Amino acid sequence: MPGATNDFLVKIEQINLVAQNTFRISLKQSGISRYVHAGQFVNIKIPSNEILWRRPFSVHKINSVQNTFDILFNAIGRGTAALSKMEVGQQLRVLGPLGKAFVYPENTEEIIIVAGGLGIAPFLLLLQDMADMDIPKHLFYGVKTGSLACCVEEIHQLGAHLHLVTEDGSEGQKGLVTEFFEKYLLSLPVRDKRMVYACGPHPMLVKAQELVKRFGLKGQVSVENMMACGFGACVGCPVKMARPTESKFYYLACTDGPVFDLDEVILDD
Repeated sequence: MPGATNDFLVKIEQINLVAQNTFRISLKQSGISRYVHAGQFVNIKIPSNEILWRRPFSVHKINSVQNTFDILFNAIGRGTAALSKMEVGQQLRVLGPLGKAFVYPENTEEIIIVAGGLGIAPFLLLLQDMADMDIPKHLFYGVKTGSLACCVEEIHQLGAHLHLVTEDGSEGQKGLVTEFFEKYLLSLPVRDKRMVYACGPHPMLVKAQELVKRFGLKGQVSVENMMACGFGACVGCPVKMARPTESKFYYLACTDGPVFDLDEVILDD
């Protein structure tokens, strides 16, 4: 049912190492794969008695024919390390889809994506969502080194012009991804009717927000706040509002987001 959130028991269809310490798991569940949109996430119960809280993961891409959806993650903590060691055929308890998705204004004539590190996760699904929109799509993707980049061929296949940036210059262009995002904006004779989408490390998001404001663009950000419950009960994922009210100073990333307009949140605190 559209808009519904359910707790599913889902089977692992595939698990692959797609970059250095970066894994992609494909999960079979038609209720999620049919109705989820880019920017939304799922909360997964890690099968371990030592791990209490579920872990949130952006939905990375879908396969509507096979009724699967994918998540992308780095194995850097107890939960994700345990997840990376699971096998095809095992099952996971998954709550979702959760949160608000990216929006695509009808008058948009170009989209510009800025992704840093694992912030690439929601953008394959975004490109899938926008497959029928015949407009230019530029994706600025920054990682520390080339071995950390993933999904490059799929990005090309989905019709995006990829600007790969590595901090050490081992692949693509050398520098910070926001430097090349800024250079691209400076090269544009006209900047209206362009939409920016960003996800990645906090310093990158702060700079992207500053650039979007400086160049008079519209944009959205997917924040990567720590979460616990995933549906607002624990109030543990606050995001500071740019225009607070008398009774509300913070959004919750899980229910008000994780996608926000770049001008409605304060990221540089």
